Amino acid sequence: MDALTPAEVTSLFVNLGGRKADQGYHVTFFKAWMAGWMLCFGAMLVQLIQGGSGTLRTDYPSLISLVAAFFFPVGLLMLVMTGNELVTAHLMFMPMSLIRGKIKMWQLPVNWVIVFFGNLAGALCYVAFMAHYSGLYNTTALITYSKNVAVAKTSEGWGYCVLRGIGCNFLVCTAVWLGAGAREYASKIMSIHFPAMLFVFLGFEHVIVNMYYIPMGMLCGAPVSVGRYVGQSMIPSLIGNIIGGCLLGIPMALFYDPPELPFFDVVARKMGRGRGVVHVETQSDASDPSTPTTK
Repeated sequence: MDALTPAEVTSLFVNLGGRKADQGYHVTFFKAWMAGWMLCFGAMLVQLIQGGSGTLRTDYPSLISLVAAFFFPVGLLMLVMTGNELVTAHLMFMPMSLIRGKIKMWQLPVNWVIVFFGNLAGALCYVAFMAHYSGLYNTTALITYSKNVAVAKTSEGWGYCVLRGIGCNFLVCTAVWLGAGAREYASKIMSIHFPAMLFVFLGFEHVIVNMYYIPMGMLCGAPVSVGRYVGQSMIPSLIGNIIGGCLLGIPMALFYDPPELPFFDVVARKMGRGRGVVHVETQSDASDPSTPTTK
């Protein structure tokens, strides 16, 4: 199927950062609220599958994790297809725009802060009204599972959490990248689904998804304080997500849309001379006997 080239996707994201930076702050915040809300549909589905699987989770943990991971991307698909703002994607394309001069330095942290807290507000609203006060967490097994998840995610240690955050957002941003390169809905869904499914199955840490898991566990009675959540999960997973997003976005910008710096100018000139040596024979060239060819 027809798709955008990596260079075209790079250009799309470089220019997208500039548009996001110029977008009204209230619009950015509300779209981020919507993204946090939508992402929690998938997170809740994962917990309902895991917590309700009974002895199957004990006997076949990988199988149940695979089934849960397969359905998780529904929330990500919803927010991407509706054009809402997820901070983990902004962690990829805003630095791309910065190094190409599309945004100013101060605009990057401002954008990240607005989107982050918008996602947080949306996730917490979902936790409170769609999960807790709705009475859907109404079985002992599900409540116990939710509490255990909250405790486990705040007991990993900084090193593990940062590394898992890197892996997570590299995959999430790859999903967003592939989705942006697809031209029609079926291809976008397939492109986004599998990398997002993979990060859940592998057990990586997504700072916004954890805004569902940990607060939900706390409401179910997990012995986790707000300070422990912020200090042992939110901050290290955010750091990892920042690194993971930049690990994809910045190299892509340097590969396909390098900034106008002396080093890259020299490389571009050398590459240009290299390409100029090779002449690809076309039909029109073949019809002209005076046209030299190099093979």
